Amino acid sequence: MIRRRTLLSTALAATAAIGLAACSDDGTDPEQTGATGSDGGGEGAILSAVTVSEDLGSEPTVEFEAPLQVTAPDAVVVVPGDGETIAAGDTVIMRSAYVDASTGEMLQSWWQGAPAGGMQVDAQTIGEQAATFFTTVTVGSRFAMAGWQQSQTGQSMSLIQVGDIDRIVAPLRAEGKPQDPSGDFPAVTLGENGAPSLDGAPKGEPPTKTTRELLIEGTGDATREGDFLTMQYTGWAWDTGEQFDSSWDRGAPFSFVQGQGMVITGWDQHLLDLPVGSQVMLVIPPADAYGEDPELHELGGKTLVFVVDVLDAAHKIE
Repeated sequence: MIRRRTLLSTALAATAAIGLAACSDDGTDPEQTGATGSDGGGEGAILSAVTVSEDLGSEPTVEFEAPLQVTAPDAVVVVPGDGETIAAGDTVIMRSAYVDASTGEMLQSWWQGAPAGGMQVDAQTIGEQAATFFTTVTVGSRFAMAGWQQSQTGQSMSLIQVGDIDRIVAPLRAEGKPQDPSGDFPAVTLGENGAPSLDGAPKGEPPTKTTRELLIEGTGDATREGDFLTMQYTGWAWDTGEQFDSSWDRGAPFSFVQGQGMVITGWDQHLLDLPVGSQVMLVIPPADAYGEDPELHELGGKTLVFVVDVLDAAHKIE
């Protein structure tokens, strides 16, 4: 039986699936090797030596004889779900537990207070074999993966992840009741797919504190600290009105754990208490964005304008 201890960090949950964006023990990139199909796993069928509990109503137990040598990526479906099958390009939300394969120690678990996680099922993002595996999985399934994760010190760890697929994020744009903006900032026009554009460059002096305007009010749960937040966004520079970044242009939503310092302060502090489905404009001065020094960041010294669609907020366990 594995040993348990309290949450170490949010890094594993933010990655969402082990072995997909980490370095393997021999220095290769598992994005190039990926996870294997659901019929028995990698070259050594690593997960055939692992027993995972099937009770979806409780935290999974993971049993194996430690140390378990993870010599190849492996992935299996433990319990098939009765929901729709994940498709290529879908963004999925999951709840996971991560176990150190070398010791059997539980490193992090949603059931013990870690954040939820998620990912876009895209071959360029997670590797072709991993994407192939996840497009055989249905919502409601419990899966297990063997792979690697790189620590903040650069050390590679062999891990077992057990994840429960909770849902597919949909829709991929804000939906709710349009609001009446103040008129202090440029109006927003939405394309057919929901992508925003500004009706002209901002005028006058920008606000000295981060300002939030609600453009569309959604009807979902309110966002809160510790959520795994999934959103679409576009950003413009106040001084020129020029767009500098957009998740819409990349064709994939952006996700992060709220309130953990993973993003700029203007996002961390001002995307809280918003119903899922909402769209907001954030006008963020340098102090809450990338600082005052343009030598430290190309957006240093600039006030930024963002239009953000809040698509999903996966809560920590209560």
